[in-house]
Amino acid sequence: MITTVTLNPAIDRSYIINNFNADNKYRVDDVTVTVGGKGINVAKTAALLGQRINATGFLGGLSGEYIKGELIKLGISTSFVNIAGESRNFTAIIDPINNTETTVNENGPFVTKVELTRFIKEYIKILKYSKIIIASGSVPKGVPKTIYRDMVKIAKDNNVIPIIDASGKYLEEAIKAKPYMIKPNIDELRALVGYDLKNEFEIVHESRYICKQGVDIVVISLGSEGAIFATKDRVFKAKAPAINSINTVGSGDALVAGFAIAVTEDLSLEEAIKYGVACGTANALEKEIGYVDKNNVNRLYNETKLVRVE
Repeated sequence: MITTVTLNPAIDRSYIINNFNADNKYRVDDVTVTVGGKGINVAKTAALLGQRINATGFLGGLSGEYIKGELIKLGISTSFVNIAGESRNFTAIIDPINNTETTVNENGPFVTKVELTRFIKEYIKILKYSKIIIASGSVPKGVPKTIYRDMVKIAKDNNVIPIIDASGKYLEEAIKAKPYMIKPNIDELRALVGYDLKNEFEIVHESRYICKQGVDIVVISLGSEGAIFATKDRVFKAKAPAINSINTVGSGDALVAGFAIAVTEDLSLEEAIKYGVACGTANALEKEIGYVDKNNVNRLYNETKLVRVE
């Protein structure tokens, strides 16, 4: 089973507004409401593709109850830890005319030490039934910066494959525990290495340096330019065909879901890369965040180009 960890889940709202400008009034006819947070987006994508999924993390208040209920409807098992605070909201305003996406992201609730301890106990229990653990997204207040590092170490101690999609100090700490895979986007990689990566050579160099620290696979998502997949001895660049993108929010999460599915099915690295990129691209064809059409995934898989860089 694949288990996803979302420490800071959200209710996602996507508004389609043509010619959106700040300091104006709009009546929105086209709105999509779904449940999210990066790990939940991974869980939704993987479940749509037929995988057995368990989702865990923190949930609180009426928003938390709504999130849990929606996941159950999708056939996703849940083992969230209830907290006193209210789970957050995430809003995306998409302007198809100007091809812009404006996001408004709440910080989320405060997690107490007692609630954190309950989560760690639940996490250890879940590992007994998991082949891969995917921990991703922002971290609520009260949770230490070492949380992802700690989860990686516990997973490896229990022979479970850990994948981390985090940023900033949380990613820095996670790398110290040598996860199987990390997936920063280009801006997150720049923040991690501390300088402006101006070309593909520098991106590849820094990705391989991270691999030398013990991370098996580093995936750098480059938006419409595709993604770079680095290991200690091979580097690939993958690019899907051009599409008429509707909503790219959640595409990185769909990529992670696709790659993890390929790993559980023992596909080759090249096949896993293509399947992950196909899933990420398929997500961009949908209004709903964390949604993919299986037919689109299969078509895009066959059309995705893979080039060995090193």
